[in-house]
Amino acid sequence: MSTQSAQTTVCDLLAGVVGYPTPRLAGQVEACAAQLAALGSRGARAMARFHSFVARTPVPALEELYTATFDLKPVCYPYVGYQLFGDTYKRGEFLAHLNARYREAGYTVSGELPDHLGVILGYLARTPDGDLVAEGLVPTLKRMIDQLDGNPYRDALRAVLHVVQDQ
Repeated sequence: MSTQSAQTTVCDLLAGVVGYPTPRLAGQVEACAAQLAALGSRGARAMARFHSFVARTPVPALEELYTATFDLKPVCYPYVGYQLFGDTYKRGEFLAHLNARYREAGYTVSGELPDHLGVILGYLARTPDGDLVAEGLVPTLKRMIDQLDGNPYRDALRAVLHVVQDQ
């Protein structure tokens, strides 16, 4: 597998990992941890820790944790535009710019806002976008990680941060 192909696979897997938990989550996290380890990524260890947690946690408990982590705590909403601009007109502009980027790349979004972390990772799997990573994703991930002390999702977000910084 080429490095670019492996990076695409990792970003697709990460998009699933940061989405709402499903019964497939343990397999996605395991595949992601294995791919990161094979690539020698700095995120491999963090994803392996997250996998250990996910593998021993029932899906309903994962759903509760996800909701408590990302839906009930504004500081951890998984929306890059919200993290950068709050609920202001600047977020609206950011969403419009994302939609334009997605259209240009032929990337289709459905079921989620365009600034959702998983949507952006799916886009990055297909189209490198250093500006979006440096100006949007990295500061957002750092802010979220800082707020999740003791939360297993902190390891998942650390792995995402390492992957996007290494691109």
